[in-house]
Amino acid sequence: MSVGIAIAGFVLLAIGAAVKGILGIGLPMIAIPGLALLVGLPKALAIVALPVAAANLVQIWQFRRSVPDRKILLPFIVAGGIGTALGTSLLISVAEVLLEVGLAAILAIYIAMRLMAPTLTLQSQVARRLAAPVGFAAGLLHGFTGISGPIGITYFHAQRPTRPEFIFSTGAMFFVFTAVQVPVLGMTGLYSGGILTTGFLALPAVAFGLWVGNVLARRIPIKLFDNLVLGVLGWTALALLWRAYHGG
Repeated sequence: MSVGIAIAGFVLLAIGAAVKGILGIGLPMIAIPGLALLVGLPKALAIVALPVAAANLVQIWQFRRSVPDRKILLPFIVAGGIGTALGTSLLISVAEVLLEVGLAAILAIYIAMRLMAPTLTLQSQVARRLAAPVGFAAGLLHGFTGISGPIGITYFHAQRPTRPEFIFSTGAMFFVFTAVQVPVLGMTGLYSGGILTTGFLALPAVAFGLWVGNVLARRIPIKLFDNLVLGVLGWTALALLWRAYHGG
Protein backbone atom coordinates (compact mmCIF):
# COMPACT_ATOMS: atom_id res chain seq x y z
CA MET A 1 0.00 0.00 0.00
CA SER A 2 1.73 3.19 -1.20
CA VAL A 3 1.80 6.40 0.80
CA GLY A 4 -0.12 8.21 -1.96
CA ILE A 5 -2.96 5.69 -1.89
CA ALA A 6 -3.07 5.82 1.91
CA ILE A 7 -3.33 9.63 1.84
CA ALA A 8 -6.07 9.44 -0.80
CA GLY A 9 -7.91 6.96 1.41
CA PHE A 10 -7.69 9.32 4.39
CA VAL A 11 -9.02 12.24 2.36
CA LEU A 12 -11.89 10.26 0.82
CA LEU A 13 -12.88 8.82 4.20
CA ALA A 14 -12.77 12.26 5.84
CA ILE A 15 -14.97 13.74 3.10
CA GLY A 16 -17.38 10.80 3.27
CA ALA A 17 -17.54 11.05 7.06
CA ALA A 18 -18.26 14.79 6.83
CA VAL A 19 -21.15 14.08 4.46
CA LYS A 20 -22.37 11.36 6.83
CA GLY A 21 -22.21 13.80 9.72
CA ILE A 22 -24.49 16.14 7.78
CA LEU A 23 -26.92 13.71 6.15
CA GLY A 24 -26.57 10.55 8.25
CA ILE A 25 -25.43 8.64 5.14
CA GLY A 26 -22.70 8.93 2.53
CA LEU A 27 -19.44 7.54 3.92
CA PRO A 28 -19.20 4.33 1.84
CA MET A 29 -20.80 5.96 -1.20
CA ILE A 30 -18.06 8.60 -1.28
CA ALA A 31 -15.04 6.57 -0.16
CA ILE A 32 -15.55 3.21 -1.89
CA PRO A 33 -15.99 4.40 -5.49
CA GLY A 34 -13.07 6.83 -5.16
CA LEU A 35 -10.73 4.19 -3.74
CA ALA A 36 -11.95 1.65 -6.31
CA LEU A 37 -10.44 3.88 -8.99
CA LEU A 38 -7.06 3.56 -7.28
CA VAL A 39 -6.85 0.01 -5.95
CA GLY A 40 -9.84 -1.85 -7.39
CA LEU A 41 -13.17 -2.55 -5.75
CA PRO A 42 -12.27 -5.60 -3.59
CA LYS A 43 -9.33 -3.81 -1.91
CA ALA A 44 -11.39 -0.64 -1.57
CA LEU A 45 -14.02 -2.59 0.37
CA ALA A 46 -11.33 -4.02 2.65
CA ILE A 47 -9.86 -0.58 3.41
CA VAL A 48 -13.20 1.10 4.10
CA ALA A 49 -14.87 -1.67 6.12
CA LEU A 50 -13.44 -0.88 9.57
CA PRO A 51 -13.82 2.93 9.33
CA VAL A 52 -17.42 2.51 8.14
CA ALA A 53 -18.21 0.23 11.08
CA ALA A 54 -16.70 2.73 13.53
CA ALA A 55 -18.57 5.71 12.07
CA ASN A 56 -21.91 3.93 12.23
CA LEU A 57 -21.29 2.70 15.76
CA VAL A 58 -20.84 6.34 16.78
CA GLN A 59 -24.15 7.35 15.19
CA ILE A 60 -25.97 4.37 16.69
CA TRP A 61 -24.87 5.60 20.11
CA GLN A 62 -25.81 9.20 19.31
CA PHE A 63 -29.37 8.21 18.35
CA ARG A 64 -29.81 5.24 20.70
CA ARG A 65 -33.06 6.72 22.07
CA SER A 66 -34.66 6.70 18.61
CA VAL A 67 -35.00 2.97 17.93
CA PRO A 68 -37.75 2.43 15.31
CA ASP A 69 -40.13 -0.55 14.94
CA ARG A 70 -38.10 -3.62 16.01
CA LYS A 71 -40.42 -5.93 14.05
CA ILE A 72 -39.08 -4.21 10.94
CA LEU A 73 -35.48 -3.52 11.89
CA LEU A 74 -34.50 -6.90 13.38
CA PRO A 75 -35.66 -9.16 10.49
CA PHE A 76 -34.12 -6.71 8.04
CA ILE A 77 -30.73 -6.79 9.76
CA VAL A 78 -30.63 -10.56 10.36
CA ALA A 79 -31.51 -11.38 6.74
CA GLY A 80 -29.14 -8.66 5.59
CA GLY A 81 -26.28 -10.15 7.57
CA ILE A 82 -26.81 -13.48 5.80
CA GLY A 83 -26.89 -11.74 2.42
CA THR A 84 -23.72 -9.82 3.25
CA ALA A 85 -21.82 -12.98 4.14
CA LEU A 86 -22.92 -14.63 0.89
CA GLY A 87 -22.12 -11.64 -1.29
CA THR A 88 -18.70 -11.07 0.29
CA SER A 89 -17.70 -14.73 -0.02
CA LEU A 90 -18.42 -14.54 -3.75
CA LEU A 91 -16.68 -11.18 -4.20
CA ILE A 92 -13.26 -12.39 -5.35
CA SER A 93 -14.78 -14.91 -7.77
CA VAL A 94 -16.52 -12.19 -9.80
CA ALA A 95 -14.65 -10.32 -12.55
CA GLU A 96 -13.62 -6.88 -11.28
CA VAL A 97 -14.90 -5.14 -14.41
CA LEU A 98 -18.37 -6.52 -13.70
CA LEU A 99 -18.23 -5.18 -10.16
CA GLU A 100 -17.15 -1.75 -11.39
CA VAL A 101 -19.89 -1.56 -14.00
CA GLY A 102 -22.38 -2.86 -11.44
CA LEU A 103 -21.36 -0.25 -8.89
CA ALA A 104 -21.61 2.50 -11.50
CA ALA A 105 -25.11 1.29 -12.37
CA ILE A 106 -26.07 1.21 -8.68
CA LEU A 107 -24.89 4.78 -8.23
CA ALA A 108 -26.82 5.90 -11.30
CA ILE A 109 -29.98 4.23 -9.99
CA TYR A 110 -29.47 5.81 -6.58
CA ILE A 111 -29.06 9.27 -8.12
CA ALA A 112 -32.19 8.79 -10.21
CA MET A 113 -34.20 7.74 -7.17
CA ARG A 114 -32.99 10.73 -5.17
CA LEU A 115 -33.88 13.13 -8.01
CA MET A 116 -37.30 11.60 -8.49
CA ALA A 117 -37.98 11.92 -4.74
CA PRO A 118 -40.98 9.57 -4.60
CA THR A 119 -43.68 10.67 -2.19
CA LEU A 120 -45.30 7.29 -1.64
CA THR A 121 -45.21 6.03 1.96
CA LEU A 122 -44.53 2.40 2.82
CA GLN A 123 -47.11 1.38 5.42
CA SER A 124 -45.80 -0.44 8.52
CA GLN A 125 -47.63 -3.71 7.81
CA VAL A 126 -46.18 -3.88 4.32
CA ALA A 127 -42.75 -2.88 5.60
CA ARG A 128 -42.83 -5.75 8.10
CA ARG A 129 -43.63 -8.29 5.38
CA LEU A 130 -40.85 -6.94 3.18
CA ALA A 131 -38.24 -6.58 5.94
CA ALA A 132 -36.49 -9.95 5.50
CA PRO A 133 -36.39 -10.15 1.68
CA VAL A 134 -35.41 -6.51 1.28
CA GLY A 135 -32.80 -6.89 4.02
CA PHE A 136 -31.31 -9.94 2.28
CA ALA A 137 -31.14 -8.05 -1.03
CA ALA A 138 -29.49 -5.05 0.65
CA GLY A 139 -26.98 -7.33 2.39
CA LEU A 140 -26.16 -9.17 -0.82
CA LEU A 141 -25.55 -5.85 -2.53
CA HIS A 142 -23.38 -4.73 0.38
CA GLY A 143 -21.31 -7.92 0.13
CA PHE A 144 -20.63 -7.37 -3.57
CA THR A 145 -20.09 -3.60 -3.57
CA GLY A 146 -19.90 -2.34 0.03
CA ILE A 147 -22.90 -0.10 -0.71
CA SER A 148 -26.34 -1.22 0.45
CA GLY A 149 -27.82 2.27 0.32
CA PRO A 150 -29.75 2.06 -2.95
CA ILE A 151 -31.91 -0.68 -1.42
CA GLY A 152 -31.68 -0.12 2.33
CA ILE A 153 -31.87 3.66 2.39
CA THR A 154 -34.81 3.67 -0.02
CA TYR A 155 -36.64 1.09 2.10
CA PHE A 156 -36.23 3.02 5.34
CA HIS A 157 -36.89 6.41 3.75
CA ALA A 158 -40.13 5.17 2.19
CA GLN A 159 -41.48 4.59 5.70
CA ARG A 160 -41.14 8.33 6.40
CA PRO A 161 -39.29 8.03 9.72
CA THR A 162 -38.05 10.95 11.76
CA ARG A 163 -34.44 11.99 11.13
CA PRO A 164 -33.16 10.32 14.35
CA GLU A 165 -35.04 7.08 13.52
CA PHE A 166 -33.67 7.15 9.97
CA ILE A 167 -30.08 7.66 11.11
CA PHE A 168 -30.38 4.91 13.76
CA SER A 169 -31.87 2.45 11.24
CA THR A 170 -29.29 3.09 8.53
CA GLY A 171 -26.49 3.18 11.09
CA ALA A 172 -27.54 -0.21 12.47
CA MET A 173 -27.78 -1.58 8.93
CA PHE A 174 -24.33 -0.39 7.87
CA PHE A 175 -22.70 -1.43 11.15
CA VAL A 176 -24.07 -4.99 11.19
CA PHE A 177 -23.42 -5.55 7.48
CA THR A 178 -19.85 -4.31 7.86
CA ALA A 179 -19.29 -6.34 11.02
CA VAL A 180 -20.28 -9.44 9.05
CA GLN A 181 -18.19 -8.41 6.06
CA VAL A 182 -14.88 -7.83 7.87
CA PRO A 183 -14.18 -11.45 8.96
CA VAL A 184 -15.36 -12.78 5.60
CA LEU A 185 -12.98 -10.40 3.83
CA GLY A 186 -10.24 -11.67 6.12
CA MET A 187 -10.92 -15.26 5.07
CA THR A 188 -10.67 -14.28 1.39
CA GLY A 189 -7.14 -12.98 1.96
CA LEU A 190 -7.90 -9.34 1.11
CA TYR A 191 -6.49 -8.07 4.42
CA SER A 192 -2.86 -8.22 3.40
CA GLY A 193 -0.19 -5.82 2.24
CA GLY A 194 -1.02 -3.14 4.80
CA ILE A 195 -4.73 -2.89 3.95
CA LEU A 196 -5.88 -3.65 7.48
CA THR A 197 -3.35 -1.16 8.87
CA THR A 198 -4.60 1.49 6.45
CA GLY A 199 -8.15 0.98 7.70
CA PHE A 200 -7.06 1.40 11.32
CA LEU A 201 -4.93 4.46 10.58
CA ALA A 202 -7.86 6.07 8.77
CA LEU A 203 -10.04 6.11 11.90
CA PRO A 204 -8.86 9.60 12.98
CA ALA A 205 -9.77 10.91 9.51
CA VAL A 206 -13.28 9.50 9.96
CA ALA A 207 -13.58 11.01 13.45
CA PHE A 208 -12.47 14.39 12.11
CA GLY A 209 -14.90 14.17 9.18
CA LEU A 210 -17.83 13.32 11.46
CA TRP A 211 -16.98 16.27 13.70
CA VAL A 212 -16.80 18.65 10.71
CA GLY A 213 -20.07 17.28 9.36
CA ASN A 214 -21.86 17.75 12.68
CA VAL A 215 -20.64 21.36 12.85
CA LEU A 216 -21.61 22.15 9.25
CA ALA A 217 -25.01 20.50 9.64
CA ARG A 218 -25.99 23.30 12.04
CA ARG A 219 -24.84 26.10 9.73
CA ILE A 220 -25.26 25.14 6.07
CA PRO A 221 -28.49 24.05 4.31
CA ILE A 222 -28.57 20.28 3.93
CA LYS A 223 -30.09 20.62 0.45
CA LEU A 224 -26.87 22.17 -0.83
CA PHE A 225 -24.80 19.28 0.44
CA ASP A 226 -27.34 16.78 -0.85
CA ASN A 227 -26.89 18.17 -4.36
CA LEU A 228 -23.11 18.14 -4.00
CA VAL A 229 -23.19 14.49 -2.98
CA LEU A 230 -25.27 13.61 -6.03
CA GLY A 231 -22.77 15.47 -8.19
CA VAL A 232 -19.82 13.60 -6.69
CA LEU A 233 -21.57 10.26 -7.08
CA GLY A 234 -22.46 11.04 -10.67
CA TRP A 235 -18.84 11.86 -11.49
CA THR A 236 -17.68 8.70 -9.72
CA ALA A 237 -20.11 6.53 -11.68
CA LEU A 238 -18.73 7.93 -14.94
CA ALA A 239 -15.16 7.44 -13.72
CA LEU A 240 -15.85 3.81 -12.84
CA LEU A 241 -17.34 3.20 -16.27
CA TRP A 242 -14.24 4.81 -17.84
CA ARG A 243 -11.96 2.58 -15.76
CA ALA A 244 -13.94 -0.54 -16.67
CA TYR A 245 -13.96 0.38 -20.37
CA HIS A 246 -10.20 0.87 -20.43
CA GLY A 247 -9.54 -2.32 -18.50
CA GLY A 248 -8.52 -0.67 -15.21
